[in-house]
Amino acid sequence: MTTAPVALETRSVVKTYPLEGQVIRAVDEVSVQVRAGEFVALVGPSGSGKTTLLAILAALLSPSAGQVLVDGHDLAQMNDAQRVAFRREKIGFTFQANNLVPYLTAQENVELMLRLNGQLDKAGRARAKDLLVRLGLGQRLHNLPSQMSGGQQQRVAIARALIHNPALVLADEPTASLDTERAFQVVQTFADLIHEQNRAGIMVTHDLRLVS
Repeated sequence: MTTAPVALETRSVVKTYPLEGQVIRAVDEVSVQVRAGEFVALVGPSGSGKTTLLAILAALLSPSAGQVLVDGHDLAQMNDAQRVAFRREKIGFTFQANNLVPYLTAQENVELMLRLNGQLDKAGRARAKDLLVRLGLGQRLHNLPSQMSGGQQQRVAIARALIHNPALVLADEPTASLDTERAFQVVQTFADLIHEQNRAGIMVTHDLRLVS
């Protein structure tokens, strides 16, 4: 059996902040590898640095020390414009706040990533629809965010994070606004899609029930 390639690697990543004459180590010497097809849960109490680490992996924040490689590319070797383009093409991200565009429908919000990457065609539109249907939103394709519940909006955000086939998918508390039953369903579907599409996925969660 062929070993899947490493999609994400961190090497002794550190993030420090000065605070009242002290140095706070928000991320402390983190080294990890995540292979294509793996879905990893990042668990810890509030304030333990989970979201900070996720922002570093998403190329939204630079580490104070250490190295981050996504799909073999060293983020530190890129300038700001290159990081923006790389993030758009190679990384999918869902935040606790779903950040949907309020004047776009559910399907249009998902298609937005394809449009930004110049990949929106008939096949892309069909893929966006299929993904939303799989996430239980087949009846909400043409609804605006204001016409959907918080949980439905979060599932749209998950579809948007996956639609452009990124190498790495990052999710910050993706089930925070869902009831337990729906949270399990969404995480299972999320995991299935990560495995099927052979992406690397990392989910930050404080809910140990979802880790399994």
